[in-house]
Amino acid sequence: MSQINKKNINIIIALFILIQPFIDLLTGICLHIFEMNFTIGIIIRILFLLFICFVTIVTFKKRNILIPYLIIGIYFIFYILGIVFYKDINFFQEFQGLIKVFYFPILFISFYSIKENIRISNLTLVTTLFIYLFLIFVPFVLGIGFKSYEITKVGTLGFFNSANEISGIISLLTPVIMIVFVSSKKTIPILIFSIIYLVVIFMVGTKTPLLSLGITLFMSILYFWSYSFKEKKYKNIILSFFIIIFSVLSLILIIPKTNFYKNIKTHLDYLKLDNITEVFTDKELVDHFIFSQRLTFLKKKSAIYNKAPLYQKLFGIGYINNNKITKLIEIDYFDILYSHGIIGFIIYFSILVLIVYKVLKNLKKLTFETHMFHTSFLLIIFLSFFTGHIITAPAVSLFVIIIILSLAEREKKDLLFASKFLSIGGIEIAQVNLLNSLDYHKYNVVLILEEKKGSLLSNLNKNVVVKELKVSNFKVVTLRKVINLLRQINYKIFNYYNYDFSCCYTTYSYSCNKIAQISSKNNAFYIHSDYQNLYNNESTFKEFFDSRNVEKYEHLIFVSNESQKSFLKYYKNLKDKTKVINNLIDIEEIKNKSKENISEIKPNNKKLFVFIGRLDDSSKKLKRAINLVKEIEKIDLWIIGDGPDRKMYEEYTKKLKLTNRIIFTGKKNNPYPYIQIADYIILTSDYEGFPVTYLEALTLNKEIITTVPTSDELIDIKEYAHIISKDDNKMVKEVKDILKENKKKKKIDLTKYQKKRLEELEKIFNQ
Repeated sequence: MSQINKKNINIIIALFILIQPFIDLLTGICLHIFEMNFTIGIIIRILFLLFICFVTIVTFKKRNILIPYLIIGIYFIFYILGIVFYKDINFFQEFQGLIKVFYFPILFISFYSIKENIRISNLTLVTTLFIYLFLIFVPFVLGIGFKSYEITKVGTLGFFNSANEISGIISLLTPVIMIVFVSSKKTIPILIFSIIYLVVIFMVGTKTPLLSLGITLFMSILYFWSYSFKEKKYKNIILSFFIIIFSVLSLILIIPKTNFYKNIKTHLDYLKLDNITEVFTDKELVDHFIFSQRLTFLKKKSAIYNKAPLYQKLFGIGYINNNKITKLIEIDYFDILYSHGIIGFIIYFSILVLIVYKVLKNLKKLTFETHMFHTSFLLIIFLSFFTGHIITAPAVSLFVIIIILSLAEREKKDLLFASKFLSIGGIEIAQVNLLNSLDYHKYNVVLILEEKKGSLLSNLNKNVVVKELKVSNFKVVTLRKVINLLRQINYKIFNYYNYDFSCCYTTYSYSCNKIAQISSKNNAFYIHSDYQNLYNNESTFKEFFDSRNVEKYEHLIFVSNESQKSFLKYYKNLKDKTKVINNLIDIEEIKNKSKENISEIKPNNKKLFVFIGRLDDSSKKLKRAINLVKEIEKIDLWIIGDGPDRKMYEEYTKKLKLTNRIIFTGKKNNPYPYIQIADYIILTSDYEGFPVTYLEALTLNKEIITTVPTSDELIDIKEYAHIISKDDNKMVKEVKDILKENKKKKKIDLTKYQKKRLEELEKIFNQ
């Protein structure tokens, strides 16, 4: 159970965020229809808080958090004693107020302690906001739901209870909308979302969302202008001025028809003022119009606090005075100070200030995304003072925590790799070697497989989190497409640009390609072979790579210079995105495993050729190697591997009466003893990328005979292997010459090359 919580804590938190609108909907219905004070929403949030505390202490073993928990617990005792000794006992209201206010610091310090395991996608936040907006928009259109205000003013709130809390959530998440909009190119969804958003903030009737939108747009424009000046894109600045003018004129036409405008006019009429500028002529008018009488409430609450005994000044006067619920000031800082006293205030803000200090000390580098989260952070500070219900309301404070934690630079980078499966194969072995070579003090790694299967799974580093994201193979095409689309949407909501780096490692897999592009802006596409040999004309070549949206990738990684060169023949414009980095191998593991015993016995007085790979005649052309055995009596051949053409190769071997000289061993989890026992490793393929077999053979100082000369930025295989013709007759002569001359190719120490390749990969990971 503990491990399940640890692996899935991120998804649990994300799901809890997504159900927030429904919790608040239930709360509104409970309060308005059933007149219940202690609602289902409070119960769910308290249970979640207890779960997070349990997970923090037990699952993640963050025992140092027990000290702040204990301090808060001791304060709770003194607060309750104050109720018993100094007030008429009304435990329910007082305890409810206590839990609601301290929900934030308890959850905040818990989340911060496990922040390395929490990564909430911006799209999760925006989807949650869309649900809130939709649940207000639909009742508005249908003319049903609750009012934002009980008297005088107008506004619609769907079936939610608190206009201030819902307005706070909309306001704090407005900058996050900008992040998603800027990174997305889906025009229609953006347009629909924008219309619903604008209708809601104008019709809900409160000032806060509109003010926050204005601040967000202003901060966005500042960033845009700064960037445009830096890049000398002056036309963009001029164009932005016209867009701003158009937007302002549109608002001038729209605002008079909104509830927001009606409430402003109602307020001015109530105060008997002709225009808004008259508000600033008197401090009482400022209090009434700007602060909605919060300064008056502050004065009254302050008077009650000043009359209270010293004990209550230290531990709080609570929420009940003379058997009546005291009106909140709705300025969070003062509500905490008076309701929870000097001690409660110090405990509360010590936690808040300490965590914020640690976050700000290790800020992420400035990008538009971080700039928008800075804007959200400023809105938290600003709205906590002017409107309240931000850090004192559990419904809103959850989003406050996520926003603040999103500003922090994480100790480890989050990497995601997408592959088809981990059965034995060149690409799969290379994938495992890469993941096992990473420094897990620096990286958290997730591997997503289409099918969580394959014998290589057991070889993976235990720190790799392996997940399965199946592709539906349902026979009904329409239903299959719908299922796969829903799975894609579900993945996107939770993982949209949620990783520091993502990679489609299996070139041919369409679903791996989609996962990589969804998961990070800093994404890479691995190309393991020379696809010009598979798609021998421009149209089919480009059709394959265009279907993988290669132009959307930040990095295109090739395992050989030849495959890069073939690609750039048709995609010259992508040259700056390409990089040649050969596959990684585990040198020590290869050497150690090569010492294991095998049942097969090496033939005497003959040279042993060993082939390792997939038995697929479309590329491997193993008949060439079989023909060599037929023509040269001095050699035997062992074929290690399996594939669709194994039976055909076996039948061909029987036909040539070579079954006593050619052995088919099938797949081997450990092929290295076969390499170790071989005299030569042979490949007779039409094409390859840069086979892992080359590197494995070089590690064990084995001679290589191959039809595929290939290279990367560090190694040219021509220097280390015998290159032979693909023509059968020439091949036989050339192999005979190699055996006759017995000339050894030069050796290589791969360790330094491995280190350089890993350094190149880490440069990409850390961008």
